[in-house]
Amino acid sequence: MPDAFSCTQAARDPGRCAGSLVVISPHLDDAVFSCGSLLARCPGSTVVTVFTGVPPDPGVLTDWDRACGFASAGESLRARHEENRRALGMLGCEGRSLDLLDCQYIDCPDAGMPRLTEALLSTVHELAPDAVAIPLGLFHGDHIRVSDAALLTWETWPGMSWFLYEDAPYRAQPGAVQQRLVQLHARGLMLTPASFAGDPADKADAIAAYASQIQGFNGLPEDLSRPERYWRLSSKGDCP
Repeated sequence: MPDAFSCTQAARDPGRCAGSLVVISPHLDDAVFSCGSLLARCPGSTVVTVFTGVPPDPGVLTDWDRACGFASAGESLRARHEENRRALGMLGCEGRSLDLLDCQYIDCPDAGMPRLTEALLSTVHELAPDAVAIPLGLFHGDHIRVSDAALLTWETWPGMSWFLYEDAPYRAQPGAVQQRLVQLHARGLMLTPASFAGDPADKADAIAAYASQIQGFNGLPEDLSRPERYWRLSSKGDCP
């Protein structure tokens, strides 16, 4: 079954998805910020958001939640779930939450890697999509952990079509993408650019739904208006 992107270098624009697509999102905004144009062209896709859980003390207030205009973690997550629901609805996508805790709410985020990996394994197995898009894993610890856990999941289903998306807005940091590509290459992964000519305007309204996160960034990051970029994750025997 064809995947969300063409296997051939000749194709410039995949247009509408020919099969089902799952996008793995670390937080309640990352999929739309980084993949909203693709999701707009693939209605019916599923966005799986990892870090959506409420901490044991919902009254805790972190610096980021304060910057986003909230008085507590509980208030933040209620509002962010609603923002995400509206944004995915604009793009015609379904949402699923894994309810793990954001690193800002816990002391040792790396200790949760086994649970994170198992959650992604079971979710991808249940959804059984034709293509999966995962974060490249830039800058933010949660993004790196989700990327690494998803790559372990890829090793279980190498025959499925897998893509890495460049995490917006963190990809705008000088050298961030290149450094991560070097790291993944050193781990023996083969990444090739995936052709996609999406229009950033397709996701503008959905991005605007995340008003709290835009406030936290002190305004809409310029990077969100740039075209999305993807890398095809290949294993031996895949098409070039």
